[in-house]
Amino acid sequence: MSIGKRILLIFIFGSMMIFGLSSLLYRPGSENKGDPDNLPEVVEPWITQTVSPGSSIFALLEKLDLPGPEIGLTALRFGEYIDVTTIQPGDTLRVILNEEGNKIAKMMYIQEPTVRHHFVATADSLIYTREALPVQRRERFITGTLETTLDAALLSLGLSPADKQTVNNGLEGEIDFHRDARRGDKFGVYVEERIFEGKILPGAKVLYVSYDGARTGFHELFRYEQEDDKSVLNGLYNKDGKSNNASGVGYPLASIHVSSSFGKRMDPFTGRWTNHQGVDYRARYGTPVYAVANGKVISARYNGGYGNEVRIRHNSGMTTLYAHLASYSVRAGQTVKRGQIIGRVGSTGRSTGAHLHFGLISNGRYINPNRLRMVGAEKLNAEQMVEFERQRDLIRERMRQSQGELLADSRL
Repeated sequence: MSIGKRILLIFIFGSMMIFGLSSLLYRPGSENKGDPDNLPEVVEPWITQTVSPGSSIFALLEKLDLPGPEIGLTALRFGEYIDVTTIQPGDTLRVILNEEGNKIAKMMYIQEPTVRHHFVATADSLIYTREALPVQRRERFITGTLETTLDAALLSLGLSPADKQTVNNGLEGEIDFHRDARRGDKFGVYVEERIFEGKILPGAKVLYVSYDGARTGFHELFRYEQEDDKSVLNGLYNKDGKSNNASGVGYPLASIHVSSSFGKRMDPFTGRWTNHQGVDYRARYGTPVYAVANGKVISARYNGGYGNEVRIRHNSGMTTLYAHLASYSVRAGQTVKRGQIIGRVGSTGRSTGAHLHFGLISNGRYINPNRLRMVGAEKLNAEQMVEFERQRDLIRERMRQSQGELLADSRL
């Protein structure tokens, strides 16, 4: 073989070796390493929406172009776990759809922003888990002297409008502020606040309120709580266990969780927008249902889509409606008193599950039941008083410790 042919063969063999080695060392995408502009685009699986003022879970889901029944049923199941009255502007809804894009596969709802509600959709339900980030709890004693109004004084000292209203509602049964409040009156408020990343979260607990004036005299209120954080009895009471926030109607249930509000919503059966003529409260099957005020039963019967239903006419001229009951224990023409059991929660009629539909009728028209001012018991019973006295003494001790710590800090 000539020298030229040998050189050509060596060149061909060497080229094949180099090509083979380079193919072994090559990794897909390695040519983009170090060049962020050439990196493949990552597709975010979550569709994210932020709650705007006046929005609802129905409106957020409608933006996903889902079938109407899917929107309606998902929203109702969502309400079984999250009280829809707690939905606030700035909350975040995140959703992952199935491959066809016509059903929800996963959903996350972020509140406060310390609480995350996780949902995984199955064929006929939502699997729910709750995640809460750790927060710092701080108790704070707020004291002041009345200069103009109590409202202005409380807001100037850092209480939120909602917490300010809690204080006012608690005191108004004992004090006529328009007549008896005077400049120079003294007040105190002891609150438990939650702090996250240096910011106070909404929903502080007002544990204690005092007011002392020349014409009003001295008044104290203490917070009473049951294990159920939705109990209608949770609130402020005087040292004798009497509520000063009793000027209103009662609640139809002992524990309140709104699963669907009054107004426009997507019907889970038809998938069309309809007006929901009442408020739905989550409750277990068989839970007692109470008359919210004195009145006369005008009907107690099975009524089509409302199922077993009771209607009561009150002295104000308004009528209250209690629907989807498992059973009722009153009859037409019977007089009932506020707090009397009139039936049990069920799922009769056109219903997706056990709950109470509560309606309010005035002059033949359904109106928003939120117009009613609902309050808990006027006075705690003997059994509740035992626990209230224990909680009252504990609050006093916590205040003493808090004031002692403040005094020690001031001496440093």
